[in-house]
This record gives sequence, C-alpha cells and structure tokens, in this order.
Amino acid sequence: MPATAQFSYLKATGLSLAFHAEPLFDGVSLAVGAGDRVALVGPNGVGKSTLLKILAGRLAPSAGRVELGPGTRVGYFAQQVPDPAATVGDFVRSALAEVFSVESRLRALERRVADGDLDALDEYGSVLERFEALDGWTAQARVDDVRRRLDVAHLPDDAMLAQVSGGEQARLMLARVLLADPTVLLLDEPTNHLDAGAIDWLGGYLAQWTGGVLVISHDRAFLDRVANRVVELDGIHDDELQEYEGGYTAYKAEKQARWQKLLRDYEAQEKHRSRLAADIEATKEHSLTVEFATTDSSARRLAKKVAKKAKARERRLERELQSARWIAEPQTRPTLSLAFPTSRKPRHEFVLQAADLAVKAGSRTLLTIPALEIRTGDRILITGPNGAGKSSLLDAIAARLPDAGVLPQTHDHLRLDTPVIDHFRSKVPVYPQDAEKILTGYLFGEDQWRAPLHTLSAGELRRLLLAIVVNQGARVLLLDEPTNYLDFDSLDVIEQALTAFTGTIVTVTHDRYFADAIGFKTSWHVADGGFGVDM
Repeated sequence: MPATAQFSYLKATGLSLAFHAEPLFDGVSLAVGAGDRVALVGPNGVGKSTLLKILAGRLAPSAGRVELGPGTRVGYFAQQVPDPAATVGDFVRSALAEVFSVESRLRALERRVADGDLDALDEYGSVLERFEALDGWTAQARVDDVRRRLDVAHLPDDAMLAQVSGGEQARLMLARVLLADPTVLLLDEPTNHLDAGAIDWLGGYLAQWTGGVLVISHDRAFLDRVANRVVELDGIHDDELQEYEGGYTAYKAEKQARWQKLLRDYEAQEKHRSRLAADIEATKEHSLTVEFATTDSSARRLAKKVAKKAKARERRLERELQSARWIAEPQTRPTLSLAFPTSRKPRHEFVLQAADLAVKAGSRTLLTIPALEIRTGDRILITGPNGAGKSSLLDAIAARLPDAGVLPQTHDHLRLDTPVIDHFRSKVPVYPQDAEKILTGYLFGEDQWRAPLHTLSAGELRRLLLAIVVNQGARVLLLDEPTNYLDFDSLDVIEQALTAFTGTIVTVTHDRYFADAIGFKTSWHVADGGFGVDM
C-alpha cells in the first residue's frame, strides 16, 4: 500500500465539456479523498471516460477546475494501451522513467570518474542524491515484484504490446499505474479482459487500498466488493452526479426506491394540480355566469370579486409550477431493444464435431483438442487464465462455423473512419431506411447514423457489434467477453434476451453475474496447454 499523504485528495468543481456546442455534461462536481472507493457509473455515451480523462489531466474542460491536495499523486488506467508498438519492458519501466533516466546518467558519470575525470565528481554527487531520493536502488526489484504479482513476469521484455493478449495488456497497464506509487487511482474499466484470478486479486487489493479510488466499471460483483460509494452520471441530470452509499447491489436497490418515490410524489402532485386547476376554472365560469345572468348590481360586484380571486389563485398556481419545489415529470433514457431469433433446428443435433482441433495464436500452437462437440441448444462457458487460448479457441471454432454470429473481445479490427450505418450495412445487408430503424432500436440517434466509428464510446461500439450479431440471424453465437463496456441497463436487456435464446451459445466471460444469469450447463477450461470439460 502507498504511504498516503494526510491531506491527499482530488476535487473537481463545476466541470463542463461541450462538443460542437453541445454539452456532454455541465457543472459536475465531486471529490475523492483517502479511503474513498467511488464507482462512477452511467449509460454508455454520457461522458464517464471523458470525465475521468479531465480528472487525470489528459483533457482540458470547457469550464471548471480540478484541484489536487498536498502530496497527491494520480494514477490513471485507460481502457486502451497508449502505444501497441511499445515493448513490454519499456512500457512497464516508463512508470519509473525518472529513476531509470537518473540511473543511466549515474552509470555514465561512474565511467567518467573511473577513467580519471575528477570534474565529474560534483555532478555525480548530486545525481546520486537524487537517485537515492527516488529509492532507485530498489526500482528494478519493484518492477519485478509488481510483474510477478500481476502474472506478467513471463512476458519477454522485447515483446510488443500488440503481440500479447488483451488480458495481459490490462495487467501490464495496471503494473505501470501501481509502480508510480499513486495516492489517488483513476481506473477506467480495469476488469475488462482480466481473468477471474486477476479480477479477484485486484478486488482484494483495492478493498484494502488506503488512498482514494474512482473507478468506472460495469462488473457488478467487482463493484460490490470494492466500492463504498456510487456516483451516477445519468445523462438526464447533466449538471450533477446522483450519489448512493455502498456498492452495486445497494445502488440498484436505492435507485429503484428513489424512482418509485419520485413517481408517487409526481402522481400526488399532478392530482393536486388537476384539482386546483379544475376548481379555479369552475370558479371563473361560475363568476362569469352570475355576472352576465343577473341585473342585480350587488351580485355582479360579488361575481367580479370572485373572478379576481380565481385569477389570483391561477397566478399562484403558475408560480408553484415554476418553483423549485415543483417536481418535473420523471424522465428515463430509452432502453435497448433486443430479441434473438428462435432456432428451428431440433435440439441435440450436432452443430460442430471436430477431431484434433488445433488452437493457434499466429503460427504458435497453444493446444490441440482431440475431440470437440457442440450441439444445438448448448450453453458453453470457456474459462481459463489470460493468454491460455480462450479467444483463440473461439477463433478456431468460428473458422469451422462461418454462419455463426461472432462478437469479438476487442474493437481493434474496426476501420474507425467508416460511418456507423455503412459498417452496419456491410455486415447486415438491409436498405438504408431499415438500417436506420434498427440502429434506433440500439439507441443510436439520427446524429450518429453517419458519424465515423471513432466518435463512438467503447460501450457504443460494443452495442453496434451486438446489433450486427443479432440482426445477422445466427443460430450459433460465439461471444468473447460480451459484457465488456456495456452499461447496467443494457446488461439487463442482453441477459434477458440470451436467457430466452433457443440457439447455441459459446462464450468467454469473467462476469459472474452474467454467467449466473445465462445459466451455462457446460464449462470448458483452458490452461497450460490443456483442455478440460465440466458438465
């Protein structure tokens, strides 16, 4: 654990950001201090990752400021590696860049002194003092220890990040963040691509963390273990974060309770408003009837007084409607529309029978499976550590099943300059009007149909790939970490749709909530070049 500074904190005040004059969020404030483990949640596309980039100093806000307390060191974990061409060794050691730079200078000065250049002694003394202040003598040991704890010690230093698995990339990014000895951690989807063992380790580590944590995650079990507070950027209240105590389960229950109370209060208010409006209208009509139906001057004066009072009550009602106490009509964001086709094939019919199936990563064979069978209606969960070959096994199956619907783990294969609707129609041959209708059901507005893919958030890209898989009408689904990047509402819809799906599902996932909801009957375990089946 880091030696947390007594007043270490991160505080944001009035943060706003606009794209093309359209506000993403406006006037958002929050604070993270020592001992805080805060989950930042909300629908895809509302700006959670963007907000985290502002807090990390990677992006400037349109308005507002970020303040760091004395001694605060911020560690930022992004969703994607910054440079896939970097080597493993250089990437991890960059967290201690100053240490290794000072060490390099120290060695150069040592050689000069050894060669008799006594003029280098003064500089050598100051460089040595800085090296010791940075605890440079233990730097390499710290690198080795963190790599060992995160199970990436076996990766060659000269391997490029693009050559290792998504899970191994995530572990390396965590290693670099932790090596910098931060006091406040900003983590953007840290469990994506991690295997069950790494998620368990990270959850335990953060649960005992003495500094501050702000984490974006849709891993519900992870948030239950780690978070002691949830803040929601919901895309409706753009000027404030909704706050909840506890982890995911407590947040979900409290959010539902607040929504039900809001509905009850709004209904009671509307009944009250309707009664007042009806009473005012009836009084006005009665006074007018009396005024014009009688010649009695006293009655007509009284009717005019009643009409004035009704008008005053009407103005008072208008002021009430405009007051802060008056509840606006409750709003919700549109929900994902998703339904898989019903399988017409008889159950227990073989979908795939393969002998001596070779599972490869490039030219390297990871494992060979003597016999593999998949039947219609099977629900198969693939488990195993990062790098063991889970995604490669899905690729090998996909090569044998060209009609299967495939949801890849990453978005690296996408041409990000392609418009959304063009990419969708390249995979699902439909007329443009039909594509627009389908994309609307997947929460893509008209302004996004012809926008390039790079303008979408990771969660929105995930929704687009899901829309393609569903609308291809496949009876066999090969899903690699399908819950990555998706928001809670979308996860609920997907779990319900997959539960009702009558076809075949083979998936890699470390999301325990998702696995329990779908109810997988068979588990394939891949590890150390071996393959096992658990029914």
